[in-house]
Amino acid sequence: MDNAAARQWLDAEWEDVLKISESAPDPEIDRLVDSSFVSIRYAVVTQILGKLADSSRSLLYLQSGSGEPGAWNARSFCDAVIVPWVAENHDVIGTSAEPYASKPLRRLRLSRNMPDVRSNDWDRLVALFESLENASPDELRIAYRRCLAAVARRLSRQSFKYPIPIRISAARTRDSLENFLSDQSGGLRPMVVAAALMQVLGEGFSLFSRVESQGVNEADAATGVPGDVMCYAADNSVVMAVEVKDRNITLTDVRSSTRKAQQADQRLSNFLFTAPGIVPSEKAEIDESMERAWASGLNLYQVDLLELAANSFVLLDEEWRPRLLREIGSELDRRGDHKHRRAWYDILSKIAETNST
Repeated sequence: MDNAAARQWLDAEWEDVLKISESAPDPEIDRLVDSSFVSIRYAVVTQILGKLADSSRSLLYLQSGSGEPGAWNARSFCDAVIVPWVAENHDVIGTSAEPYASKPLRRLRLSRNMPDVRSNDWDRLVALFESLENASPDELRIAYRRCLAAVARRLSRQSFKYPIPIRISAARTRDSLENFLSDQSGGLRPMVVAAALMQVLGEGFSLFSRVESQGVNEADAATGVPGDVMCYAADNSVVMAVEVKDRNITLTDVRSSTRKAQQADQRLSNFLFTAPGIVPSEKAEIDESMERAWASGLNLYQVDLLELAANSFVLLDEEWRPRLLREIGSELDRRGDHKHRRAWYDILSKIAETNST
C-alpha cells in the first residue's frame, strides 16, 4: 500500500473498532498507547501499520539509506499518514507535528537497552516489535486492531474540544438538536440532551441546584431513584424526576412511574416524561391515570424534548443556547461513547463552518 492506501485502510479499521462500544483492557498494548512518552505512542501505531503497508519493512527500523534489509523511512510515513489521522481524531495520542523528530526516534533502528533512554517502556515496545517481526499479515492485522482498540479506549477517557459557537439562533439550536436526536442510539442521545437541558433550565430559571443522570441501561431499581434524570434543590430535596423515552409513552409506563415515585425515599411531587407523545389508543386511560396521580399529590407531565427546548429558549436569554450545546458535549464526554461524541462534534463543526462564511 502507498501512503494514501494505508490511510484509507487505517480509516476503515478505525471505523470498525469504534463500532464496538466497549472493549476489555489490554495491559500490554494499553501501557504503550498510554505511555508518558509521546514518541512511544506514535511509534506503536506507525511501525506496525508501516509493515502492513509493505511487508519488506522491518518493525525495528526507523530510517532508510543504510542499505540494510528492512530499512525504511518511518518518519516520512508517520508524517504523511499517522500525524493527520491523529489530528482528525482529537489529538488522541498527542499534538506533535513531527513525532519522529524526537531524540529516541532519531536513530537507525530500535533495540533493547538503548543507552540514551531511561524507561522500561522502550524495551517493552521493542519486545512487541520483535515478537511480530516475522508475523503473518493476518497476525499483524490482529495486533494492529489491538493497538486501535487501545487508542479507542484512550479516546473514550478524553474530553473533546467541541467548536461551541459564541452565538446561535433559537432555530438553529433546535435544528442541531433534531439532527442529533434523529439517529437511533438506544436511548443514549435523548438521555444526554435531557440531562443537559435540565442542567441549563435549572440554572437559567433557578429551579434546581444540581442535576444527576444515570446510564442508559441502568435500572431505576438498582440506583434507588425513580427517574433517569433527577433534579435537586439546594437542600438536597428532589424537585423533579425525569423519565426519558425515545418513543410514545404507554399506560404501563405511567403506572410504573407512579409506583416508583410513590416508593421513592423522598416525597416526589413532579414527574416528567420527555417523550414524543402518548400511545393514541391508550390516551384516555393515561389521562385518567395522570388525574388520579395528581389527586394523590403527584404531578405527571409529558412533553416532547425538542419542544421543551425550543419553548424554553423563548424565555431564556440567548447566552443559554451555547451553554446547552456545551453541556451536551460535557455529558457525552462523561459517558465516553466516541460514536455519539463525534456525531455531536460534526454537527457543531458544520455550524462553525456556516458562521465563518
